[in-house]
Amino acid sequence: MRVLDVLDRATQALLVLVVAVMVAVVSAQVVARYGFNTGIGWADEVSRLAFVWCVFLGIAVAVKARAHIGITLLVDALPAIPAGLLRRAMLLISAGLSAVVAWQSVVIALDQWDERMMSLELSTGWFLIPVAAGGALSALYLAAQALLPERTA
Repeated sequence: MRVLDVLDRATQALLVLVVAVMVAVVSAQVVARYGFNTGIGWADEVSRLAFVWCVFLGIAVAVKARAHIGITLLVDALPAIPAGLLRRAMLLISAGLSAVVAWQSVVIALDQWDERMMSLELSTGWFLIPVAAGGALSALYLAAQALLPERTA
């Protein structure tokens, strides 16, 4: 489906940007610490935040590419029709669990929103936003894989 493909490309572009920020900040911190015997006070939190974004956006990209882990012992032993039904059921269950992760991440982020990071004037809730985004994207991609024909999901 075109909308999912556009969303996936946007997610991949954001992932590249976040990885670049993480590499730049960590590299600058290493140069500052070992080259100039000083540090960048906010580098640890920014690089940690970028890492969390990388992980959860990366999960969503992997789900869209169908690169997620699947144990197919039972599915492979079944005839084609029951195997297809079981595969779709598992995808829907996984989509539901991903949606729960996304929803609860938002709930926890809102609960923590008044807490601040140590070196940045940002909410600690920002660490949960990528969990919510990755969970929501994963839920969407998994549901599409379960409900749409193979070639368009």
